[in-house]
Amino acid sequence: MNRISAVLFDFDGVLIDSLPVMKKAWKSVQKKYSVKANFEQFKIHIGIPFESILTKMKINTKYHKSIKEHYSLISTENVNLIKLNPFVRFILIWLKENSISMGIVTSKDQFRTNHLIDLFQLDVKLVITPELTKRGKPFPDPILLAAKDLSVETKNIVFIGDMLSDMQCAFKAKCYYLHYLNGYQEIYNQSYGGSINSLKEIVEYINHF
Repeated sequence: MNRISAVLFDFDGVLIDSLPVMKKAWKSVQKKYSVKANFEQFKIHIGIPFESILTKMKINTKYHKSIKEHYSLISTENVNLIKLNPFVRFILIWLKENSISMGIVTSKDQFRTNHLIDLFQLDVKLVITPELTKRGKPFPDPILLAAKDLSVETKNIVFIGDMLSDMQCAFKAKCYYLHYLNGYQEIYNQSYGGSINSLKEIVEYINHF
């Protein structure tokens, strides 16, 4: 087995619960732009870049920029609805105390991600957002960039995600993967990696190496 020297986290669904904000923002988009696709249809694509979601939902590309701006505006106005998930501070402190590198790999845009990191005072220095790579999840590019920035090999990384796109990203990057079962997407017959019910379980997972 390879020693785990870095842990990467997806953001939405793993470190934070932003689902209420997403729902409110998407409903506002529906109303303003007469979009038929409801939130449940939007939700199944969470985890990939926002523009990719709009493309998958067959929304005309000429509206993508203004829809994204409106969605971001409503999300920012309702940031008070976002909560930290259980044991986030515990695991970040534990990783730091044990000299294990950490980072966030997210499909949320850079501005909102950094705003939330500052708001919750999360001690995470490495943040990979869609603006930094040509391809986002499920492609491996975000994890590969994180590995490069941390000066570690992907075989020494475990990625914690909660969507199929996270699992696919980890598989293609050839790193370890743990699926957070209390996130936004439960995957039956998981084809790659393992699973955890609590972020505390990351400690036990790493100590097995």
